[in-house]
Amino acid sequence: MTRPAARPTEPVRPSEPVGPRPQRRRPSPAARTPRPSTGPYRRRRLIAALVVVGILVGIGFGVRALLYSGLADVQDVQITGLATITSADVRRAAAVTTGGPLADVDTAAIAARVAALPSVATVSVGRSWPHTVTVAVVERVPVASVATPKGVALVDAGGVVYPGTPGPGLPRLTFGAVGPDDPATRAAVTALATLPEAVRKQVQTVSVAVTAGAPGQVTFGLTDDRQVLWGTVERAADKAAVIVPLLTEPGHVFDVTSPDLPTIRR
Repeated sequence: MTRPAARPTEPVRPSEPVGPRPQRRRPSPAARTPRPSTGPYRRRRLIAALVVVGILVGIGFGVRALLYSGLADVQDVQITGLATITSADVRRAAAVTTGGPLADVDTAAIAARVAALPSVATVSVGRSWPHTVTVAVVERVPVASVATPKGVALVDAGGVVYPGTPGPGLPRLTFGAVGPDDPATRAAVTALATLPEAVRKQVQTVSVAVTAGAPGQVTFGLTDDRQVLWGTVERAADKAAVIVPLLTEPGHVFDVTSPDLPTIRR
């Protein structure tokens, strides 16, 4: 029996990969939606900006109308910090005009006029809405007195000389040319400031000897015809510590120019 001839072998095709078929990406809604033109957005931004500017301008006109409508006019001047200066003197120097808009008050000019008062150390001027100008004064504090061609005057811690009546117990500077730029004055007020309070109350006079190229030598004249040779302003703390017990001893001249070797002359 004859067998049928074998069929020619067909080439084997590679099998397709097993698994889910890759899905196609769908465009996002934003990608599918056409982007509108920028023209309308620009118009909206411009309109919004114009609205904001209009609101701000309106607020500005409203505030200005309020400030200049009489509802915020100057009606009072409030002064603080006075001790020896009278309120009338400060008001006269300030020269604040009532009835005008508080917003128009020139605070710098007022401060300059008040600062020209001899007894004023510093001054600040401000506005207290809706009707008040505030003037805060810091007066000079005298630490000594001095004789001038116009009479006795006061001297503050900065060496500034200004008119005034010295109170009891205020020491007197016995040298000339007293002023903030004078080396002798600076030495005197500095030495006075470093004295212990118990000693400062006994000081009646302060003299300073100044030589070219050398610091001032300070001498205090105390009650009971006593003297303290203080010397220069250097080592003031050491001198202050020495002078207190030294003054408990009998004597007329107490020398602490060298605080390591204080001496007493009787």
